[in-house]
Amino acid sequence: MTDASLGLTLLGIMFVLMILRMPVWLALTLCGIGGNFILSGPFAAKLLAASAPFDQVTNYNLSVVPLFILMGEVATSSRLSAELFQAARTIFSGLRGGLAIASIGASGAFGTVCGSSVATAATMTRISIPEMRKAGYADGFSTASIAAGGTLGILIPPSIILVIYSAIAEQSLRKLFAAAFVPGILLAMFYIIVALVVAARSQGRVPADPAASLGQRARALIGPWQFLLLFGVTIGGIYSGIFSPNEAAAIGSFGAIVLGFITKRLTRAGLGLALRSTAVTSAMLFLIIIGATMLANFVVQTRLPDMLIATATEIGLGPIMVMALILVLYLILGCFLEGIGMVLITVPVFLPVVTGFGFDPVWFGVIVVIVVEIGLISPPVGMNIFVIQAQFPDFKLIEIYRGIVPFLLAPFILIIALFLAPQIALWLPTALY
Repeated sequence: MTDASLGLTLLGIMFVLMILRMPVWLALTLCGIGGNFILSGPFAAKLLAASAPFDQVTNYNLSVVPLFILMGEVATSSRLSAELFQAARTIFSGLRGGLAIASIGASGAFGTVCGSSVATAATMTRISIPEMRKAGYADGFSTASIAAGGTLGILIPPSIILVIYSAIAEQSLRKLFAAAFVPGILLAMFYIIVALVVAARSQGRVPADPAASLGQRARALIGPWQFLLLFGVTIGGIYSGIFSPNEAAAIGSFGAIVLGFITKRLTRAGLGLALRSTAVTSAMLFLIIIGATMLANFVVQTRLPDMLIATATEIGLGPIMVMALILVLYLILGCFLEGIGMVLITVPVFLPVVTGFGFDPVWFGVIVVIVVEIGLISPPVGMNIFVIQAQFPDFKLIEIYRGIVPFLLAPFILIIALFLAPQIALWLPTALY
């Protein structure tokens, strides 16, 4: 058996283990250490098992992960999401389906300080669903708008998945954040357009809120001042070059805590809960990162990416066809893997293939995040869908699935646009850096 064949075999075993419900971090670690043991012997495997955890938990670039998670947890405890929803509701009032559009807009805004799609969807569900039910919205439409809006949390910076991709692909996090900004705004607009079309075709089953006055809309724009301040300091600081992403995350986390106490919306108990949740989530992520590091070390030694490039060249596949096959594989993996695990497993294998065919790694990072977003809302799995249904068990999954189908068009349209015009993602990092 060649080294590349061994790599494919162990990757297959790893996916089988995960299908059998083994934790992602454990499947990655076992296959990474096992592969290195077979290829390089027990000493090399033991050395990797000892060094990989230390290297990753002391990696300064990854310190941004717990800091951004903390900022999102504090923002949630401070009820910032409720302010954003009320502001968006006022701004979009008078439109048919205005509450659904407000949910999408508030989710996109909250995602800029949260960085997690699942957390965004869970938070906005508790706020938006009762209001939409009270207004008479169909369950499928209301849940679909929140599930779709929640995906914006991993595309609009700061994004935890982009942080992970940056570490694995060794790309500038600042450039990745800049590259994701315009596609994130475009995707939010596409979701809003889908919501407007669905509402217009509902034959009166989706009501419109009474239109707010111009003064009320203007006041709504400055209502969530905490969000505006955090966004201006963190993301504005990164884009302007004043702060590094790590510094911005630290300042944003501290600022969120200070603002929470100043406005008396954050209690000591709430801060303790936010710190506890941050520690648990960060520990889980770092276990996955450590396992992925071991697997990546093994994949590099097998030269599996080189074999895939050679095979694709031999059978005459062009760059576009190779990318199409990779995207199909991502969509399949999204049926049974969560986003961060999917990125950590696939990027060490796919990135050398993608760059080998001339694609930009920063552009590919944005594409990967969009495909992960599709997995979060596509049946039969869809993590965001299950998060919403878990909070409202009386919702029928079949109704949620029906409601989400039109919203799936938006990310696919964005992917096509990024293939036709890569500068949608690349012009901002080029202009800034």
